[in-house]
Amino acid sequence: MSTASSFSDAEWAQQLAAERARREQAEAEVAELRARLAAREQPPAAPFQALHTQVGALVHNLRLGVVLVDGTGAIQYVSPHFWRLFGLEPVAGPPFSEAQLAIGTAFADPEAFHTRAWALHTAGKTVLGEAFLLRDGRRLVLDYLVLDEAGAGRLICYRDVSRAHRREQRQRLLAAVPEQSPNPILRLAPDGELLYANPAAAPLVEALRAAPAEVLPPLLALAQAAQQAPGPRELAVAGQYYLATAAPVPGQAATTLYFSNINDRRLAEEWLGRQRVFYESVLEQVPTAVAVFDDEHRYLFLNAAIEPDPALRAWMLGKTSTEACARRQRPPAVAQQRAAAFAEVMRTGREVQWEESFPAADGTERHAMLWYRPVQGLAGTRLVISLAIDLTERKRAEQQVVQQQEFYESILNLVPFDVAVFDAEHRFRFVNPASVSDPEVRRQIIGLTNAEYFALRQAKHPEIGLQRDQYFDLAVRTRTDVTWEETRTDRRGRPQLMVRHLRPVFGPDGALRLVVGSGIDITARFVAENLQHKVQEMLREQEAFIRQIVDALPNVLYLVEPKGGISFSNRSFNERIMASTHLATELQSETVAREVADMRAFNQDVLDSGQAEIREMPLTLRTGEQLYYQVYKQPLRRANGQLGVLTISTDITEVKRARQALERREKQYHDLVHYSQALICTHDLQGTILTVNPAIEQLMGVPAAELVGRDLRELLPPEHRAIVQAYLDGDEASLPQPRVISVLTHAGERRYLNYYTYRVTEEGYPPYVVASGYDVTAGVLAQRALRQAKQEAEDNAHAKETFLARMSHEIRTPLNGVLGMATLLHKTPLSGQQTEYLNAMQLAGNHLLSLLNDVLDMAKIAAHHLQLNVVPFDLAELLRGVGQTVAALAAAQGLTLEVRTLPGGPHRVAGDAYRLHQILLNLLANAIKFTEQGRVELGAEVLAETPEALHLRFWVADTGIGIAPAEQGHIFEAFAQASADTSRRFGGTGLGLAISQQLVEQMGGTLALRSAPGQGSTFSFELHLPRAAGAVVAAGSNLAEAQPTFERLRGLRVLLAEDNYLNQWIARVVLEHWGVEVEAVSNGTDALAQLSAHDFDAAILDIRMPGLSGVEVTTALRALPDAARAGIPIIALTANAFETDREAYLAAGMNACLVKPYEEADLCQLLLDLTAD
Repeated sequence: MSTASSFSDAEWAQQLAAERARREQAEAEVAELRARLAAREQPPAAPFQALHTQVGALVHNLRLGVVLVDGTGAIQYVSPHFWRLFGLEPVAGPPFSEAQLAIGTAFADPEAFHTRAWALHTAGKTVLGEAFLLRDGRRLVLDYLVLDEAGAGRLICYRDVSRAHRREQRQRLLAAVPEQSPNPILRLAPDGELLYANPAAAPLVEALRAAPAEVLPPLLALAQAAQQAPGPRELAVAGQYYLATAAPVPGQAATTLYFSNINDRRLAEEWLGRQRVFYESVLEQVPTAVAVFDDEHRYLFLNAAIEPDPALRAWMLGKTSTEACARRQRPPAVAQQRAAAFAEVMRTGREVQWEESFPAADGTERHAMLWYRPVQGLAGTRLVISLAIDLTERKRAEQQVVQQQEFYESILNLVPFDVAVFDAEHRFRFVNPASVSDPEVRRQIIGLTNAEYFALRQAKHPEIGLQRDQYFDLAVRTRTDVTWEETRTDRRGRPQLMVRHLRPVFGPDGALRLVVGSGIDITARFVAENLQHKVQEMLREQEAFIRQIVDALPNVLYLVEPKGGISFSNRSFNERIMASTHLATELQSETVAREVADMRAFNQDVLDSGQAEIREMPLTLRTGEQLYYQVYKQPLRRANGQLGVLTISTDITEVKRARQALERREKQYHDLVHYSQALICTHDLQGTILTVNPAIEQLMGVPAAELVGRDLRELLPPEHRAIVQAYLDGDEASLPQPRVISVLTHAGERRYLNYYTYRVTEEGYPPYVVASGYDVTAGVLAQRALRQAKQEAEDNAHAKETFLARMSHEIRTPLNGVLGMATLLHKTPLSGQQTEYLNAMQLAGNHLLSLLNDVLDMAKIAAHHLQLNVVPFDLAELLRGVGQTVAALAAAQGLTLEVRTLPGGPHRVAGDAYRLHQILLNLLANAIKFTEQGRVELGAEVLAETPEALHLRFWVADTGIGIAPAEQGHIFEAFAQASADTSRRFGGTGLGLAISQQLVEQMGGTLALRSAPGQGSTFSFELHLPRAAGAVVAAGSNLAEAQPTFERLRGLRVLLAEDNYLNQWIARVVLEHWGVEVEAVSNGTDALAQLSAHDFDAAILDIRMPGLSGVEVTTALRALPDAARAGIPIIALTANAFETDREAYLAAGMNACLVKPYEEADLCQLLLDLTAD
């Protein structure tokens, strides 16, 4: 069904006529019905029943809401359409109640409806066409029909005329549109007759009447064209621009022309066109890069700042940013960043800003700040404007500022006096390390006030903070420097006098920018004055340095006006002009006059061509010296429209001189290569020799002409050719580290060269390699001989170490039996003579053991196998222990032994207490041995101390025989004594001092001797020992202790595996003495069988046994599935005394190691420790 707006005028008329006919038909039928009712005379019930039947049949098919009311007011009939019209549920009847037909609330104005309905009822007359508006917007017409003038009844009809009403309104509206339209409308016949014109077309009608020959033809042509292809066209009529559309009138030989006045639009478009040209010309000149994108990220506009090449700029129009980035060789990351920014702008509608970097065509790194800003285009299109600012120079400037700031801060951080910078609120902005050494505290106080800083540091003198605040306020208030003296205490509590200085710094606007504070320790005047002198010198150097930078700017810049005058110039120009006579016409020489004329001609050439040019031009000074400049001139239009010439000149005099110097240096380099004794050649990347110097000719015995062009590999032995080939095939042909290679001379001699190579790459030329070297044949041969000698020495040392280890094992095994038997004898009743013999035997055995230990220590020291075991210990306890060890020996010789321990204490340090005890014991034993009467002194003192360490001096002094100066030079050599007489008289091996010296040096000190014959000797050394934290272990004390008891061993079951019967018997007796149940075997195989089959609390295994060694037994035992037997404690029993052996045993799974000969207490204590759980 067509909408109302689609009907023509004829269709509207037809529909109105049909509606009118239907209404008249309904009224006629109602009138006929009323006449028939009036003609009949029947009883009341019968007429109404007949009426009901007839009316029901009549109105049932009509779209009328009919209500029949009898003369008594009772409702006798309601048509079905009535219920639908008012949205009521149908009710069976008659009769019907008024409540069932309550329709008042359906009307827009219920009160007005009821008032009018009551008026109709009371009037008792037929009324047609009463219009009412419903609440839902529909329009009803009420017909009130009186059926019987005598008051027999009423017929009330409701008709919905909403659609007809809307049609009439639309028709009236459409009819009024042309008349009220502000745009002209004309209707023309094919012959040009004007059939219709609305009021807005008055100017066109007047133009038609005034000039029909001019106006009518284009209108008729437009009407004729509309018959084929209707569409809008622009026309100019009577000086006005119109957009005209022609539409043929259906069924008529006429055409309607609709006009829209576009005169303002045309003028605006012309103005916008001119503005666009203007703005584009402006955008082409601005240094900011400007571009416009459509909603697909395609270029609609871009200025020359983005792409100076016009051809490429034209190509970019219509291309996407990604396509343009690829064409302009921008990195993919740049294109991706721009695409992401564009997507975000289109998604959020907000501006996006970012920085990007990319390599320029000249190879430099460029930086730019970009903005994407969304805008609304014509016709609602979405556009994005891109702005870009080149940040390259700013980045460089920022980097220079950062470097300058770091430079100044580095100076301030290095100056030896306090420097602090405060803001206007007296908050710290900078503090150098001289003020606060702790970097963490320096970071914390930045941003704090002076009071907050003193609270943070918990300063001892809060009044100093108040005093500094007062001086700060004074400096700011008086706008002058303030200096005062301040007394405080340093970290050690000593008084310290400081000179404080505050300097306020104000900006150009007079506002306080910052306050610079400094402080100098003037406790020692000389140091303060020296420091002040250094600071002043540094400031003078810095000022001179900055001055040199400013004065060294080479560019001369000035602007020449059209008449030749100079309107602008910089300092370099002024200095050069003052040093010449170019502006003093009367003083100009012929050379200067020619230079001035050439410069003016240059200016005119630039003005005539309108293009920038560069030339090299001379400048003659008053002194006659001639300088050369690279002069760049460019036309520059001033704001007043005048065209001047901007000149930027760079002094290239030094470049010319450098070029000449380069030529001289090139000759010098040539001479250097030619006359150098170094071997220098060049070759290409295929190994072909390009040049050689005479030194190579002399070495190879071949003229240079025969070497050039040959393959480098031909001169090398076969074993080197593969290396050279790999070197040539590699990506890097430079060897910054020297290498040795051999070559074969013409005579067949092999020479060794120490050589370097460097790859040279020059644009436009193939790369090549420069090789230089020296003949190191003599050094190579000598190095080979040295390596052979070193290998022989290492073999000898290894053989000696192996011999000592074997001898130690072979001596310790029987020695263990000797000393063990002596220990057991001591437990038996002995006579006095037997006891004396036994003591002599023990003394001899212990002396042999000491000698063996000394020899092994010397072997460890020589092989660098002796390691220090650092543990915490007490110095006083160690000194007393050493003295106690030799106290009996000194007393036996009638000597006074004095031990000077450190005052105060305790003095706990960390070090190798055992080796320090050994050193002091060796020195003390020597002193007692070589002193027949008098005294022997052992002491230590603290030379310096810090919270972390002590600097100590140890000494042993005696009143003995002394040492002659001639003998002191070799007194510390192994197996050396002062003289043969001394050796015969006092005995000894001469190892004690040698071992002591080596141990002292390994601890970081030096063993010194001060002695003279007959005046005794003093041995001393200094050590730096760190302070110890935590528990302190025993430091070799030999103080008398209670006889140890090992009753807790009683009941233990121990397996003893020892192949030496005597040593097995001694160990068994010792352990059984303390109640240990011992199961003894003589080989490793039996030991593993016993341990695998029986339970033991511990095992003692000799290392070297028949069958399986102690290590092999341990390895097999630890692999047993029975965790209890696999985890039994194992003590290694060995005659190998080297630390490496002990570490190997522990690594194999043994729990402890006992070296033969051992003390009974050591064995029992180990068992107690390992079985304590």
